[in-house]
Amino acid sequence: MECSFTLFEPHRERSSKTIEPIIELRPNGRIVFNKLATELLDNSPFCMIGYDLQANAVGLLPLKERNINSFPIRYATKGAYVGAKKFFKHFNILPQQAVESSPFHSGEFIGVKL
Repeated sequence: MECSFTLFEPHRERSSKTIEPIIELRPNGRIVFNKLATELLDNSPFCMIGYDLQANAVGLLPLKERNINSFPIRYATKGAYVGAKKFFKHFNILPQQAVESSPFHSGEFIGVKL
């Protein structure tokens, strides 16, 4: 008797861990840094955020002290994030879906393309 068995495989294969810094811009207004990208923040507790219309890029300027217009950086074991929904809404650039990008340096800013 010939049978055609389908294997029980509920667990998917783990993807390899990211070995490069990645910043994700999410539809909920969060800017999320993976563990490697978090190192670029140099343990700064705050940041200023800017937008470049021509380059369609967001820039984060890490700060050691709070500024009236700064955003707090929240650190976690797997990275960090900044809640920046007001920033995205102000420039009307809130992404419809998550956008992942490799960060780049532009002067003192950490940049990420939208």
